[in-house]
This record gives sequence, structure tokens and C-alpha cells, in this order.
Amino acid sequence: MYKQVDARFNTLKSILKRNNVDTSMVERAYNFADTCHNGQLRQDGMPYISHPVEVAIILAELNMDADVICAALLHDVVEDCGVSVKEIEAKFNSNIASLVDVVSAVDFKNYVFDESDLYEDVNFVKFSKDEQSFKKLLSIGKKNPLGLCIKFADRLHNLRTIGVFEKSKQLEKVKETERWILPLAKLLKAEYFYREIKNECFKISNQNDYGYLTQYNFYHNANKENFQNILTMFKEHLATTSFKIVEGNEIKEYKVFGQLKEKVKNIKFDQISQGQIMKVSNYNIYLLYENVNLKTAVNEFFTAYNNGINEYLTIINARIGRFNNKFYFVMQDKLKNIYYVMLMERTFYIGQTIGTLEGQVDFIDEDAHNIVTDYLRVRTRSGEIRYMPKNSTVLDFAFKIHRDIGMGFKYAIINNGKTHFPPYTKLNENDMVEIVVKRNEFGDILPTAELKWLAYVQTDLSKQVLIKYFEKKQNAKK
Repeated sequence: MYKQVDARFNTLKSILKRNNVDTSMVERAYNFADTCHNGQLRQDGMPYISHPVEVAIILAELNMDADVICAALLHDVVEDCGVSVKEIEAKFNSNIASLVDVVSAVDFKNYVFDESDLYEDVNFVKFSKDEQSFKKLLSIGKKNPLGLCIKFADRLHNLRTIGVFEKSKQLEKVKETERWILPLAKLLKAEYFYREIKNECFKISNQNDYGYLTQYNFYHNANKENFQNILTMFKEHLATTSFKIVEGNEIKEYKVFGQLKEKVKNIKFDQISQGQIMKVSNYNIYLLYENVNLKTAVNEFFTAYNNGINEYLTIINARIGRFNNKFYFVMQDKLKNIYYVMLMERTFYIGQTIGTLEGQVDFIDEDAHNIVTDYLRVRTRSGEIRYMPKNSTVLDFAFKIHRDIGMGFKYAIINNGKTHFPPYTKLNENDMVEIVVKRNEFGDILPTAELKWLAYVQTDLSKQVLIKYFEKKQNAKK
């Protein structure tokens, strides 16, 4: 088995050399991690070091640098082997140590619970650990975003190898991934990780329905040569243009099935036919241009299209992508295969693969658990932007500003209007909200919370604050 691991590490080094990455420090990191994990096995019986190697390969394929690869190889030595972050810094460097720290869970062996923190409870250590570890991930990840990519790659490999666990354990991991990891990946626009992880979750959740996969795989196996010919055709016809790279891949199963559900009523996995699969797009093609603007790239594309591409493919529609808000063409070949063809600047394509924190949500640690796929931008009276989960109310917004503001809520003023809005009023995108609170004669905020407020709030933060408040009131009566 160690020969197999060594072979995979050689694969990793080959990828790094192809990317012009120096492997000397990577080899040191591998040897150190191998020593730390000595004797540890994965659930499938493989030496544990095989997992960090596979995580590193995923990141190397995305052209990550040596520091990230080293951190990927070392990402479990703090949590599982008792190595300190300071020791990693001393042996390697501060950046690698920081990256490892991002993905290391909170150590609860010597952890002192903060009773004032609503999300910590000594009676529910697992819950508290998840909450605190995720907040730590975000807090440090803001300073070193590539650590989040290591976390995504770690989860992706764990999902790909989860088959050795019983079904209930697999589904538990899927739910955890859907709650924490997927919304974060989407919010950061890490498209590669989002789609790969979401697809693994989809396959795990539907693993008893392999009928659709049989047809899906049969279709793609039969069409491989044709797909490669289409990619070659694009390369030849765009050779003298600003499009320097042509990339292509199969659309993930979860996406194909999602498209099918939109077209076929009451569709069932085991009843999907190859004919139905061909009615939706099954391939992405990325035409990557450099040193020109989008308008010029589009003009060059249409010139090439009219000069020969149209003999192979026909444009049947144009749309805007749900994930990256970029437009793409829906094209069809003579065999009726459908393709999504995207014209994209090369640097943007690379960026959307791994995502970025720049320009994204300004996370607040105490609200880390509220990261969701759909969110709204809401402004305070002073113009500061707060990100709120979709369907949040003005009362949720009050708690977001400060717990005391939420507890003293009297009414809200929206967009400088004259109407006094009640606590259950739903927020809309770009609302400017002013919260008016009840105060005593000294100007102190007075709590006005009522039990029915629990029905008015959507976020976990609001619910936890209210529950804690009413629990204290109830205990005071005893």
C-alpha cells in the first residue's frame, strides 16, 4: 500500500514540475507528514498519509503554489498528531503554518467554554465544536483565503472516498457539507469546488438510484470521440484569434438531472433514457481569450462562427450563467448534442475556479452559521452594508447590528419612509433600514422581546438570543 502512496506522491511531483513549482520543500513536508501519521490508517485500510497526498494533488491540478501544497500535506498533523502550529512555522514558514491553522478544528481538550457565547454549551460539545471550528475557519480564512481552498479539497476527497462508511454516516456528512461547505464555496464563487462537492453530495444522497447513472455514463462513453472532435474544431477555427485556450468538460450529474427535472414532469432516476439526456446540455466548453475586451472577443467569435464553425454547431440560444453571471451560448451539433459555450477572459476563468474573498461578504464571526446560498444586501442608516439570509426580517437585521438593539426593537423605518414597520417585516435587496428601540429615561435600551417574536425571526442568531432570554426569565420565576 505504501508503494501506491509513493506512486501518487510521484504523480504530485510531476504535476508540480509541469507547473514550474520547486518540489524541495514539498518533499520535506511529505516526509514530515508521513512520520507524523505513521501507523494511522484510513477507514479503507490505506495509510493515512494517502489522504493528504490526494488533497495536495487536487490543489496541484489547480496550479497552487508550493506553500499551499505543503499545507495540504500537513493539514491534519495539528488536529490528529499533536503537532503545534508554531512547530510547523519553525520547520517551514509562517504562511504554511497559517494555512494549516485555517483548516485545523478547535482543540476542545483544553478548551474553556465561554458561557456568555450563545453558541457554546458544555452539554453539546459536538455542536459547539462545529460552530467554533467553522467560525475559526472563516476568521483565519479571511486573512489567508487559500486555506479555504485546502478545506474544500479536503472535503472533496473525503466525499469521494466515503463509501466505506455506513449509509447513515454518509448522509450525515452530506448534511454537514450542505450546511457549512457548499454555501461558503458558492458565496466565495469557488465554482470548481462548489460543483465538484455538490455533485459528490448528489451521488451519495441518490446512490440507490443508479439507473440514471448507467444511462448517463453510457451516453458519455459513446460520445467521447465526438466531443474531442468538437474541441479540436474550436481550436482550429480560433487559432488566429485572441482565443488562446479551449477547455471542455462533462456537465456534472446533479446539473444534468436538475435540467431534466425542469423539462420532464415527475421524472424518476431509474426511468431516464438516453434520449431524455440528449434533450439537455451535457457539456461545457470554455473559449478563453487574452489581451482584448469582451466586445472584441465576441466579434472574433462570430467571424469564426460564420467562417466554418457553423458547419459543425448551431447557436440555438444565449443565456446568463446562474453561478458567475456571465453570458454563454447554447449550441447544438449535427448529432443533437447540446453544449454550453462560454467566452471568458482567461484570468477570470482561473479566478472562478478557486474563488476569492475579495469583494465578497464581510463575514462577522458570530454570524458564521448564517452563511447561506441566497443572501440580501441591506444597508444601515449610515450606509454600511450587512448581508442577510434571504427571507430575513427587520428583527433579524436588528439582532445582526447588536443583540441589545434586537432585544429593544420598537419598530423599523425602511428607505427613509414615514411608515413604522413591525418586527416581522421581510427585508428586500438594497433596503436601507433604521431600527428604533425602546429606551428608559436614562437612555438605556429596554428589552421588549415577546415570545411570539420566535415566529418572526429566521436566523439562528436571533433565535438563540431570544431562547436564551426567555430561558433566563423562566428560571427567574422558579
